Amino acid sequence: MTMYLPEIYPDELVYSWLARYYIKTGYVRYAFVAEELFQSKTVRPDIEFVNQYTAPMLQAIIEKMSMQEIIENHTMFPYYGKFLQKERRNQAYTAMIQTKGNYHNLLPMPKRKGNTDRYLRYCPVCAENDRKQYGEAYWHRIHQLQGVKICSQHGCYLLESEVKISGKASPTLIAAETIIPEKCENLLLCQHDIEYQLANYVTKVFQSELDLNCDITVGKFLHSRMENTIYRSVRGEQRNISLFHADFQEYYKKLPDNNFSDLWQIQKVLTDDRINPYEVCMLAMFLNVLVADLVSMKLPEQTQEQRFDEQIYLLHEQGLKYPEIARRLGASYDTVKAIGEQRYKKYHKESNKALKCGTKAYDWQQIDKDTFPLVRDAIRKLQGNGTNRPKKVTVFAIEKLLHLPSKRIATYLPMCKAEIEKYQESQEEYWAREVVWAVNHVITEGNRLNWKQIRNLTNMRKKDLIKCVPYLLDYADPDTVEKIEILI
Repeated sequence: MTMYLPEIYPDELVYSWLARYYIKTGYVRYAFVAEELFQSKTVRPDIEFVNQYTAPMLQAIIEKMSMQEIIENHTMFPYYGKFLQKERRNQAYTAMIQTKGNYHNLLPMPKRKGNTDRYLRYCPVCAENDRKQYGEAYWHRIHQLQGVKICSQHGCYLLESEVKISGKASPTLIAAETIIPEKCENLLLCQHDIEYQLANYVTKVFQSELDLNCDITVGKFLHSRMENTIYRSVRGEQRNISLFHADFQEYYKKLPDNNFSDLWQIQKVLTDDRINPYEVCMLAMFLNVLVADLVSMKLPEQTQEQRFDEQIYLLHEQGLKYPEIARRLGASYDTVKAIGEQRYKKYHKESNKALKCGTKAYDWQQIDKDTFPLVRDAIRKLQGNGTNRPKKVTVFAIEKLLHLPSKRIATYLPMCKAEIEKYQESQEEYWAREVVWAVNHVITEGNRLNWKQIRNLTNMRKKDLIKCVPYLLDYADPDTVEKIEILI
């Protein structure tokens, strides 16, 4: 049997294409066309992506264009898949190309809030133009971008149809031409500049070419774009996330119905534990990241920390003293001196020499000051950044990480010891941090969350998990805490 599909329109959803075919065939019932198109007549068409098709249908599609072109130009995959980690993105892409596998679980699909359903949306101006150019309206991809409520081309608010994207609905194919009114009585133009700018930004990101080979995570990229801003310390090793959050809220304060404003939400995006394309675009636009830079994410050859350290070495070689270098770079004298002389390594080597040669005692007070920034860096490494497994902060752990002799900090470096003690925690508190990391890791990897997964990652016992429950809200949002409590 030969099938003759109509021409697919620019930016048209596959669902819309098949719905128009359904109308043109003259089938009285959906079951008849479903039997022809899909592998089961009871299949509910996937509105945003693709289904498993019959061999004749698949052949008819391929005669029009490749499955790669279908996925990239006529589904929502470029939106939901663009910022996924490479391995997960390619898994979802391959599953969709082969029209098999549960790629929905691999993509960061928007979750329904309460009983709120999502519906296909349309721009009345676009629909009118489609009818003039093609003789009929159709469902556009750019009108279905999660979070975007206006048409970036015409600046008017999108209108909801009666066609459900999510939620329970009877299987069918509904063409846009059959339900979009000829005349729109409630055309409403966007009155908020920030909303229009964001809609335009998100749309351009979506329409950009999809890079399947990008192996840079969006969290690392956004971190790199914070370098040399007021949100990073002069060396770049510390973030002022509170200031970042406050400025972000101020920037988007006039954005209607903004559901992305909490500090924990921002932190999750920056640690790659939350990959919502709309939220990524919000952060990128706030940081003045060009669309072209966001879609082709690249990291600088050197970090801000590395560039800062090299500046110190260069200026010192030019004959400048550490006080002057500190003044020029806007950094503390202790930090500049510790980096310039690599104090830890120097004193560590001299320590071994002193034991052998009987040289005079060290200036432990100065060594304490010089080692202090290194200890603070070590504390942050042990705590983790959300992607790496956290470790318990102890004096012993710090000494091991910095390759210091045992009891060096406890005996000779009181300032360093006091700093470590600020971050020391009970075993239950550490378990809470560890289990939150494990849950986020399982979800990010696209695996099913269960107790076995958590146990394998943490080596915790069920009774340990119970003990840490009172501390979970200190390290996770309520949704994550609820997921953990279900495991008990």
